[in-house]
Amino acid sequence: MERHVHRNFSKSLTVESALVSVQCHESVYRHQDAQFEFSDQGGCIWKWESVLVLSEKERDGAVGIILKNSGGTAISLQRVCLEWPASFFVPSLDARDYTQLYHSRDFTSLSGVRPVHRPNDWSDPSDPSAMATVLSNRLDGTAILLGALPPYGDCFVDIPLVHEQPHCDGRFGIAVHLQSPRQVAPGERIELAHVTLMEGNDGNELLKAYGAMMRNRLHPSFQFKEKVSGWNSWDYYAGAVTEQDVKEHAAYSRKRYGDLLRYIVIDEGYECQWGVWEAGWKFQSGLSSICREIRASGYEPGIWTAPLMVNVYTPLFRERPEWFVGDASGNVYLVNMGYGSMAQLDITRPDVVRHIETEFSRLRQAGFTYFKCDFTQLLLGASSFSKNDITHSGMIRKLFTVIRQAIGEDAYLLACGAPYEAVVGIADAHRTTGDIHHYWSQIRQNVRSMFARWWMQGAIGNTDPDFAIVRCDDTSDDPHRSRRLPLKPWKAGANWNNGREMDLEEAKTLLLACLVTGGDLVLGDALPLLNEEGHMLLEKLLNTPVDAGMPLNMFDRDGDDLPIVLAKLKEGGEAEKYLLAAFNLSDDPRELRLPAACPEGDCWSDFWTDQPAQPPAASDLILPPHSTRAWLFIPRSLKKSISS
Repeated sequence: MERHVHRNFSKSLTVESALVSVQCHESVYRHQDAQFEFSDQGGCIWKWESVLVLSEKERDGAVGIILKNSGGTAISLQRVCLEWPASFFVPSLDARDYTQLYHSRDFTSLSGVRPVHRPNDWSDPSDPSAMATVLSNRLDGTAILLGALPPYGDCFVDIPLVHEQPHCDGRFGIAVHLQSPRQVAPGERIELAHVTLMEGNDGNELLKAYGAMMRNRLHPSFQFKEKVSGWNSWDYYAGAVTEQDVKEHAAYSRKRYGDLLRYIVIDEGYECQWGVWEAGWKFQSGLSSICREIRASGYEPGIWTAPLMVNVYTPLFRERPEWFVGDASGNVYLVNMGYGSMAQLDITRPDVVRHIETEFSRLRQAGFTYFKCDFTQLLLGASSFSKNDITHSGMIRKLFTVIRQAIGEDAYLLACGAPYEAVVGIADAHRTTGDIHHYWSQIRQNVRSMFARWWMQGAIGNTDPDFAIVRCDDTSDDPHRSRRLPLKPWKAGANWNNGREMDLEEAKTLLLACLVTGGDLVLGDALPLLNEEGHMLLEKLLNTPVDAGMPLNMFDRDGDDLPIVLAKLKEGGEAEKYLLAAFNLSDDPRELRLPAACPEGDCWSDFWTDQPAQPPAASDLILPPHSTRAWLFIPRSLKKSISS
């Protein structure tokens, strides 16, 4: 059967051409029952008996979606849906012709490019993409992007594909779901989200334009900070970290790395209990004292917290039972973790807001200037709060706003796990991957997610790819470089500490991937226990600042297993260099083929050795499994302009 390539389909893919419905707890307002009209402002209106939805066109081409309760009673809004079904597209979109950039709501799920018509080992086509997605035609590369834009309203945006058949192998359409479960009072008008629909000949170029739109739409008061470097205690020590470990690393880092690092960050393990963010028995000198010692070594002190989480065996939980969110039955919503059973603070209560303000003001007064805030995404599982006129997104945004006000604009705020839509414009940096550890199974999944989010760097702040770690047989003689963990084989879809620990080539793959994202670089090894090889690799990284790298072949056939990334170096002088990195994440030897988007260049050198090298296109190059090659070069057009 002949299949057609569909071009230019977004010329008619507009908000006014969508089927619009409103889902409330009490009833569903369907598209066919709506009265439709165009507004005087160039948008359109869908009217029902007691609800109306408006679209407003904006200067940059984005469209704002607004809902108004025009009835006499409150409604329990769930979501507003815009849908373009499979029958909308002529010629039809065939699932076998397309790949999709799947973007998860936070780092707890993987992101990457997946087939539209079938599951792979990390995702299923029935899972909606969050905040943004790109559909790319396999045959000619034409693409469409749908995405949410700041300022983000009190909702989350899901973008599901609408398959005509349950098997997903056939015609499909697209939808945008604006998830905003809350009470809407009579006469109340709420701004849900701003969305954009973009079309082009290349998915990466659309992502680049989308990132630029995001940056331009952030509030002028948001301060973009320089990306940072540092050391964090978690990956090596985890909860076993002691005061002495931190002091030793501050002193050793000053001696070995000097100003290449900026922060020494104390992660989980210092506290009395979760929810009691004070020095515990392993930090007997107190937090103010350790801050003074870190600063005396020439670095800035940082700290980890889980700002909503409170252990049920704390006085706080016993004495303030009304402070915590609930489940659907009104019981306290508990999350069982390795650190105990945890309740979560209810940010909709004014007394909880004051408590959080006090806690973070105290930590700032102790001397911390870097704040890593974790596990806030777990609030999404709760369903009972003291107020029902704000959504999960609004609660997390309110939390980070309170934290920002308490720590000050000059402090560095890392959102570790928070849904991106809830914290964009508040946090300075955003985690883009799951936790790393020195296992190849985790490296591969993290590399996929950090490259899928390459466009975020510099658009919403800085990206945080988790830790750049190097410890393995060739870089450390430490017999305790890993906690004693169960040994288990790798299996598809299960990547946490599965398989074996990484080797040297796999460590270089992780380091290079962290570098080319252009985001923060935070080390996580026991630095005094690395050998010279390990230190040389880390120093090479820290001495090579780059802008955000673009995966040139992300939507190509080999893009998932063989990503090729181009990044510009941040160097002074006239002869600006570029870094080209090729990765083989597969289990087989693969031939490197440069995509057409790669510029021609001169003065090639090997990234790790600085030795002259042949351009990768000059000869056949086979990359071994789990490996990387990287080169520095001057683009030919730039060299000509310099010489002339």
